[in-house]
Amino acid sequence: MFQPTGLIEEYQKLNPGEARLSGIREAIRQADLAQDKSYMLYFRYAYADECRKDESDSFLFHLYLIFPELLAIYEENPGIKLPGSSHEAATDAVMEIFSEMVCCADFFYQIPIGDMEKYLEKYKGFCQMHGYPLFDYHTASARLYRQTDDKGRAMQHVRDFKALCRAYHCRDSYCLDFIGEMACWYDDLETLQKSTKLLEKHYPQSQKLAYEYGRLLYCYAVRRQDTGQAAPYYRLLKQICRQYRMHSPYFSDTIVYLVKTDLNSAWSFFKKEAPHEVLGTIPLYKMEFSIGAEIMMRSLLKQGKETVRLSLPGSQPWQREDGRYQTKELAEYFGREARDISDKFDVRNGNTNCRKEYGMFLGAVEGCI
Repeated sequence: MFQPTGLIEEYQKLNPGEARLSGIREAIRQADLAQDKSYMLYFRYAYADECRKDESDSFLFHLYLIFPELLAIYEENPGIKLPGSSHEAATDAVMEIFSEMVCCADFFYQIPIGDMEKYLEKYKGFCQMHGYPLFDYHTASARLYRQTDDKGRAMQHVRDFKALCRAYHCRDSYCLDFIGEMACWYDDLETLQKSTKLLEKHYPQSQKLAYEYGRLLYCYAVRRQDTGQAAPYYRLLKQICRQYRMHSPYFSDTIVYLVKTDLNSAWSFFKKEAPHEVLGTIPLYKMEFSIGAEIMMRSLLKQGKETVRLSLPGSQPWQREDGRYQTKELAEYFGREARDISDKFDVRNGNTNCRKEYGMFLGAVEGCI
């Protein structure tokens, strides 16, 4: 007999991550056998929610595997409600996961541009049908066309996003952060600085400031190779990460700045952040970490440090039980990793932007590596 409440109790006792996801998969299987549409939807929502809540982001890609099933059940059963919430239709739950999915799609080279465009149009239609604003549609679309080198369409979505903000009288930290993100990508330093000042003025306690400071660090340390101008943003980024006990969201950019200004601090930063970074499975983040790791190892090698000691979690193919590594081997490994992922993104995007970005990071530390 199908006993959904018992299944929920069972998987909630399991450790977050693979163990709990396995328990939810079993719940999905039993709901499918019972053809209980409400619980077929409920357990798929629970699975997707667990994927996105995982702190290591190891299961985020699973969203793209489970969501088509979740959406199909919803569309085939108009008016379906989630169990335990008799007054609430399932629309909000579907919308929640749909928004997460379109906003994270550009993290994965495995998702073709054509598939991203189809999902975005479907998402737009879903929002319009159910009365949701199109904020995430415009941000995700702008990021998509930014990657494909279609600046005209990307900036049109930025303009549409700003118009939507005005229509809803909305200028929160999320809005300012997105405007700063796009300004950074197109090297619009004036707009980036303006969005940062507005964030500082209206949302001085927002963690979003970490991203604004990181973008300014990138613009100066990497793009302009000006460590003097980068210095205050490095300090502000460090301060806000300490304040909120968060890992630096700008690992490679910080490595570039520190390698050029204080190699000992660069190595200390690397040893502090690498145990977190090395566990990441999202391709975009792995690429960024690998670039910084290669720069770190090459800079140590240039200073004559042929071996390093590192204590790192996980089971990467290059890891050793004794924690002793040949610096050259690590530099070569991370360099291959960075180039391989960059190439896969470039194939997906139809350009060579990621490889150019990789070259720009290495060029920023020329003389140090």
